[in-house]
Amino acid sequence: MFNNLKNKTILYVEDELDVLENISELLENYFKKVYTSLNGEIGYSLFLENEIDIIFIDIELPKMNGIELIHKIRAIDKEVYIIVVSAYTKTDYFVDCIELKVDKYIIKPFTTRKITQLLDGLDSNFEVSKESSIIKLDSEYSFDRDTKELIFNHKTISLTQKERILMKLFLNKPNKLISTMDMEYEIWPNQDSSASRRRSLVSRLRGKLNHRFIETCSAEGYIFKI
Repeated sequence: MFNNLKNKTILYVEDELDVLENISELLENYFKKVYTSLNGEIGYSLFLENEIDIIFIDIELPKMNGIELIHKIRAIDKEVYIIVVSAYTKTDYFVDCIELKVDKYIIKPFTTRKITQLLDGLDSNFEVSKESSIIKLDSEYSFDRDTKELIFNHKTISLTQKERILMKLFLNKPNKLISTMDMEYEIWPNQDSSASRRRSLVSRLRGKLNHRFIETCSAEGYIFKI
């Protein structure tokens, strides 16, 4: 049951402890890993520190509300699946969620029936063939868009979150210039960066790619050649 969710990780941010414990205990039956937080700030830290596929977020959270949290997450990752679970039905919240490309808005209470329907929909959403998700870089390297894993001769190479974002950026525009401005916008939104930080990130990823694929265009950016 829900086989496509078994290799997925989920983050659940909810300020009601009883609800958080009960729902997360249920979710643990279907997901590889369930991360939980009682407030928005810790939820954001967990998102930054871990590879997250799906996020359940309440709106009225302490320290950072759900809309603020979604905004910060979307600034970094525009593809992660976000589901709002809230008792609030304010029109403003719906509008905010639409603008932030929230995938689903569920009204509390979060019943077993709603959870089952949601998991069924998520399972179908992630039902893609493994073959179609894998991009072959050369005879030894490939990248799995679903799991965001770099693979070398059938062995997984660990990537940091920023390295994964950079790989996705490169593979969205292979053989084309990725400018330093592109990198700034996608990897360090709302943060100060520097040329040395960019070079350091590219250098680390180059090392994991055995110094293949990435070509420097002086003062302009980089091209990922495949």
